[in-house]
Amino acid sequence: MAYYSLEDAIARLPELLAKATEGEEVIITRLDEDLIQLVPAEPRPMTKEEIDWLRANRVTLSEPVDFTALVREMRDEGV
Repeated sequence: MAYYSLEDAIARLPELLAKATEGEEVIITRLDEDLIQLVPAEPRPMTKEEIDWLRANRVTLSEPVDFTALVREMRDEGV
């Protein structure tokens, strides 16, 4: 578990978010009292409406695509 003052946490927020995402316990303090604990959020389940929207807006290709060749072509053209 790592403790950081509020001022230090503001200056290093991206680093502390990365640490918390990787599972390290990060506590932000103010006036030597625990203020906030950074923890990764749990992924929320998809709602039925979201699943229905995905199904309704599904895109299908009219013909197969060789994505490897496409990426090589884009690379060679400098895209």
